[in-house]
Amino acid sequence: MKKLRYGQVGVGSLGHHFALRLRERFGALTIYDIDADRIASLAGPGIEVTASAKSLAAATDVVVLSLPSPGAVEAVMCADDGVLAAAGAHSLVIDTSSIDPGTSRRMHAAASERGVRYLESPLTSAHPGSAGVAAARDGSFTALVGGKAADLEDARPVLEVFAHRVIHLGAIGSGSLMKLISNQISGITYIAIAEGLALAAAAGFPAETTLDVLSETVARSYALDDDLAPRVRARDYSPAFTTDLMYKDHYLSAELARSLSVPMPLNALAVETYQIQRARGRGGLSCIDVVNLIAEMSGLDIHDPSPRSPPEKGRVG
Repeated sequence: MKKLRYGQVGVGSLGHHFALRLRERFGALTIYDIDADRIASLAGPGIEVTASAKSLAAATDVVVLSLPSPGAVEAVMCADDGVLAAAGAHSLVIDTSSIDPGTSRRMHAAASERGVRYLESPLTSAHPGSAGVAAARDGSFTALVGGKAADLEDARPVLEVFAHRVIHLGAIGSGSLMKLISNQISGITYIAIAEGLALAAAAGFPAETTLDVLSETVARSYALDDDLAPRVRARDYSPAFTTDLMYKDHYLSAELARSLSVPMPLNALAVETYQIQRARGRGGLSCIDVVNLIAEMSGLDIHDPSPRSPPEKGRVG
């Protein structure tokens, strides 16, 4: 049996760790990224670098995509120097990017026209203390797969490098849909927690106390206890999952909801909230930085609260 050759396009914050794990599992990996510094960070035995997505596809049988947006996926797949310009018949593209269902369907159609198989598999995680970069590092994601069952079986050895659980949701587009819904809910949850922390700070309670209390109430959740709370306590807002990416997913959710005539007022507020963060130059920070944004808009510091006196009865303002 022919030994398969593996390649990966996109080695950013998550893709970097995907590449390390793929090299460890399969012994060799061909990579491409437009950022030379990212490529340099992976230099070493078992890693081969190519000059384009096209040359990578020509040299591999299985191509993993780890890209930040629908536009990036479309460019890497369909450009003159893209994957489909050189991918061999029956080769397999595994797209782990978080994109909209429409883009996934278009990429599947474009690949099928050239005899190339395309499987979407955006990744998410609900393991305590393991989300974003941490989940990429330890391979604890859940893979949300859309595509043919036969293609999934061929992709499974790769997906199990990233994910402890693989869920086949059905046709192309279904994986992307569920990933957007998951991030829509988590992004709104972060904002709700941010508002709660700001309100508590205005009453004199530091974030540490409020988080301890909330973990014993109906407000308890994975987003609160396992993701946000440890990072807020450590004052760590480094980019595990950036505000830019969270904004992108809320924006895509809004577009999808409009196309299906589903009202999502809370998602609309989330789009604007994360856009405010981006406008203030904080798009590269963790989306959890929203706790600081809401506090600052209120003139507060959640770690060093300044109690405020409520207005007299019957007065507002």
